[in-house]
Amino acid sequence: MVSIGYLVVNVGLFSEDEIERRERVANELVDAEVTFLQSTRGPRVVESTIEEEWAVPGLLELVDEHEDDVDAFVIGCFGDPGLNALREYTEVPVVGPAEVTVHTAAMVGERFTLLNLTDATEPVMERLFRGYSLEDRLASVRTLSVGVADIDDQSATLARQMVSTGRAAIEEDGADALIPGCMGLAFVGNHNPVAEELDAPFLDPLALGLETAATWARHDIAQSPTASPAIDRSRLAGLVGAAGVGSDTA
Repeated sequence: MVSIGYLVVNVGLFSEDEIERRERVANELVDAEVTFLQSTRGPRVVESTIEEEWAVPGLLELVDEHEDDVDAFVIGCFGDPGLNALREYTEVPVVGPAEVTVHTAAMVGERFTLLNLTDATEPVMERLFRGYSLEDRLASVRTLSVGVADIDDQSATLARQMVSTGRAAIEEDGADALIPGCMGLAFVGNHNPVAEELDAPFLDPLALGLETAATWARHDIAQSPTASPAIDRSRLAGLVGAAGVGSDTA
């Protein structure tokens, strides 16, 4: 069985019990051994470009520490923070859940809608779609008006809101695929009930990210060394590893 390291971006947001619960959820979704790897350096939540950039050094450290322990990594944030940097750092496959999900949406439909958490992150998401060359397939960004830290896995209200917002995107915006734009929404546990209420594919970035990572690992697929050229790690002293900031250690 292949092993997947799930890179938890959030620092200090989740209790140990919640991490264990989410790890169980992830392992139920894919025929692979999923281990949650917690960053100790970065933001509590990722709701801005600044926080995305802040998360990257901690993710690099996680990959540095665990690249010999797993067959693939999945970034635990829908914004795919550090995806290109991580692919340059390691030969182990690195999967961004947003990249996988938006390309899947473009394959199963003509236009898709993102169910976004807050208005403040809409520009971040639009830049993400432009980076994946799919901005012309974006029907709309619809806001759920809930922060990352406020997602309640016991909330029936959030499920109803996703259904009503998804229906509006289908009927008013012409969307024929829907994407919940936060990994936290995947762990609420109501993806299937919401999907059953909608007349369009409701794509789970957690399941798609994990399945893609497992498939890549099984078939020995990873990022191309020409597209993601390896860096001389001695140049990263002070950024990754034990060396302090400004160290001259090679």
